Amino acid sequence: MMNIHDVRRWHGLAGASFVFFWLYLLFSGLLVNHSDMFGLYKHEIRCSWLSNWYEIPAAEPKEGYDLGKGYLSWDGDRWVLDDVFLSGSTGRPVGAVEAGGINYVATATDLFLYHSDGELFEKREKQFLPGYPILAIGKTGANVVLKTPFGVYVSEDKKNWKKTSVTGITWSYLQDLPAEARARSAEVLAPGVPLQRVIQDIHSGRIFGRYAVWFLDVISLALLGLSISGFWLYWRLR
Repeated sequence: MMNIHDVRRWHGLAGASFVFFWLYLLFSGLLVNHSDMFGLYKHEIRCSWLSNWYEIPAAEPKEGYDLGKGYLSWDGDRWVLDDVFLSGSTGRPVGAVEAGGINYVATATDLFLYHSDGELFEKREKQFLPGYPILAIGKTGANVVLKTPFGVYVSEDKKNWKKTSVTGITWSYLQDLPAEARARSAEVLAPGVPLQRVIQDIHSGRIFGRYAVWFLDVISLALLGLSISGFWLYWRLR
């Protein structure tokens, strides 16, 4: 039969062994209970392996436009230039080029101008373009060229357009993305998983699989046992 000294020894060993799990449940529980205060509902985690783990369908773009320094791909209104998300994007691109350090993306009715970091700094709507719908975009030298039903127009200052019959235009065309570009685009376009949900599943163990839930249940029962043995020790030694 175990005496009080045996109980104290096993109580101490078990307490030292389970301290990590106790802290794990404590901090994850605090985050779950105070998710509004921490603003967890405002944030999402975008990661392809996490969306695959949750079995959320992810975009896998296979086609795009080559800008020379990277590839433009998209999923709906979300555009990606290699591994950079382009802000303010809307519509389906009909072409994209890089000229003078600026990335130009054309839809049928708008022309978007981006810095290299993906920040939109100007959007030209159809009333400021030489014609629409835009059928194609290209470049000649450092000048951008637009093809419309009314002809081909070139701009030297990014604002004024004039009709041209110049030859040697490099037109942007839709092409298959290389495997590396597809992987980078898929990573950026991965659907977001709410941070609040991830924390809840970490606390319950669901994020680690079905058996992890049972494992944490056993740990919780063990912590309950530590509480009971601690009370018993206190009662015997008081």
